[in-house]
Amino acid sequence: MSGSQPVGGAVRRLRAALGLSQSELADRAGIAAGTMSMIENDRISATAEAIEALSTVLDCSPDYLRRDNGDLLAGRPWLRAYADAPSRTVESVVADSSTAIDAAQRLDLRFVPDVLPIFSGDPNNDADIEEFTAQVRVAAGLGEDDVVKNMVRTAERLGCVVLPMESELGRHLGMSNRVDGTAVIRVARSNDGSTHYVPGDRQRFTVAHELGHLVMHFEQRPPDSAVEAARIEKQAHRFAAAFLAPADPLIDDLNRIGGRVTLSALAQLKEAWGVAIKALVVRFQHLGVIEQDHARSLYKQISARRWNKSEPVHVPNEESVWLAKALKKRFGSEGDPFAGASVALGLGRSYFERWAMWAVENQADAVAEVVQLGFGKRIDNQSLNEESRGQVLRMPVR
Repeated sequence: MSGSQPVGGAVRRLRAALGLSQSELADRAGIAAGTMSMIENDRISATAEAIEALSTVLDCSPDYLRRDNGDLLAGRPWLRAYADAPSRTVESVVADSSTAIDAAQRLDLRFVPDVLPIFSGDPNNDADIEEFTAQVRVAAGLGEDDVVKNMVRTAERLGCVVLPMESELGRHLGMSNRVDGTAVIRVARSNDGSTHYVPGDRQRFTVAHELGHLVMHFEQRPPDSAVEAARIEKQAHRFAAAFLAPADPLIDDLNRIGGRVTLSALAQLKEAWGVAIKALVVRFQHLGVIEQDHARSLYKQISARRWNKSEPVHVPNEESVWLAKALKKRFGSEGDPFAGASVALGLGRSYFERWAMWAVENQADAVAEVVQLGFGKRIDNQSLNEESRGQVLRMPVR
């Protein structure tokens, strides 16, 4: 194809997805900065030579840029501007998510049906959140007493597309929004233990937290103040805790091991439910099982043992499966699904690898005092020793 053509939408999205500024892209493509700005805003059409140069930098074919790749309708993340993360990084993740959904649509991949319930209660009422969370668990195929064995795949079964991020966004391990109506959750992958270790329990809670945003704040605009941001974060935290550790079964397990909230008991409950010890302290305080002074004492003990960053009991990292399976089903006969998708769409293989490969390694050596136990097995009377039996206390939820 010869002549000039508008390509602004595709260029702008891929540039942002790769974390490049407009001037950086212009410099690498050998295009004047002013011309680059006009190309991105479709004020002028790009020449064939410019399209060729841009496609090389953006790792795609010229035909990919020439297609009508207008921006998809993407909602904004619910956290207020991610103030502690570079704005370019946030924009990069949003653009990358849009590129992934656009690619899946153009490749005619089969999405999992969206069965996410939408919250209609009072988000400031904890009882309403607990009741609604039970409904979402039912939609995910979980029984009242079931442990969430894999939070990432549970989110996928509900119709979310879960993709890894290279690193945290400031203090945030995750991000969620909707792209062209599709619920997308991004969560930081765990690389090598020396530079970027993300415990499995933190990944699980992050995915549950972002799921909370998707189902509770579906029609709510991103917060425009720190107070509003803190309020909806608290709501998503409550949802995540209730989703991963439903109240009655959690308290039943506590009672089976003596009914006292101690570090030893919390470690056993973490083994069973895959929830961090500190998160369980918060959960029991919210449920009225322990008072503030008790929680404060536990936090001091946790700090004294240096568990703030390295808790005992290893919870495995998780990864998504939908995209890899969908690509294999669509291009498996060609031997290399990533290569097949790349050729069919004209988008570099590196994009598909970034979206589908989590590169999770065994991190046991990177965590202090790690104990590899039978994660996901509920506590039962058969597993208790004689000393712990007979100490059961019934603690009603308040």
